[in-house]
Amino acid sequence: MSYQALTQPASIGRVLDSGFKLFVSSFNSVLILIVVTAIISVIMQYAIFQIMLPAAQLHTEEDMQLYMMSVMPQLTIVGLTMWVISLILYNAILSRIGMIATGEPGELFDALITGAKKALPVFLAAILYGIAVMIGWMLLVIPGLIVMLTLIFFQVLIVVDDEGILASLKKSHNLVWGNYWRTAAVILIPVFIIYALIFVVAFIAGFVGMYVPTEMEHGHIQTSFGLFDMLIAAVSVVMVPLLDAVFIAHVNDLKLRKSGADLEQRLQA
Repeated sequence: MSYQALTQPASIGRVLDSGFKLFVSSFNSVLILIVVTAIISVIMQYAIFQIMLPAAQLHTEEDMQLYMMSVMPQLTIVGLTMWVISLILYNAILSRIGMIATGEPGELFDALITGAKKALPVFLAAILYGIAVMIGWMLLVIPGLIVMLTLIFFQVLIVVDDEGILASLKKSHNLVWGNYWRTAAVILIPVFIIYALIFVVAFIAGFVGMYVPTEMEHGHIQTSFGLFDMLIAAVSVVMVPLLDAVFIAHVNDLKLRKSGADLEQRLQA
């Protein structure tokens, strides 16, 4: 399926349709990145699970605290290493989808290079995003929700549009401002689909788990929960390109709306 970006402001349904078509068109191009990211996510879940496994055999809170202190360096190293690698891969997936959306030439290697280059800017922007949302929530709930939504496209703007850290947050706010409810609707639908799929997977895993032996001495309980966590992690990664594609399609629509509004203002002047 060939993808054609929207050339004029569209309805919510058409924006979502554009995002889904971009997802389908780009899926094969990012499949290897999805698989690698899912494997890394599963490895991280498994490593953390194995580190924490002995804690199930502890009986006192004091022993639990001592054990947590002893494994904290391992958890930190594993978590940070996997997080950095995952961030680079998530950026690469977003970059590759962005290439297809804009028709720019580029290969998988180019996406990985972009993913690595944009890792630090995305990380710093994410910190600022978190601080802004936290301040909004501390003031009142509604400002927190508004800020959370208006700044949400910073990663798309950094990775796909090559915006700076502060510029990406500012541009995201300017694009969404005045289109708040439209943006909320566009985002919530794919998020609902993702969580619905996770729920189905969790339900199936739970149903299967009822028929798995659960004797603690054989470790079946721990194994069941470990496999469940890893399965959820893998499913979550697979759905990342869908959200990326919808984000890119919606940002394109917001740009068209803003450019149209600017043109109308200039004509009126």
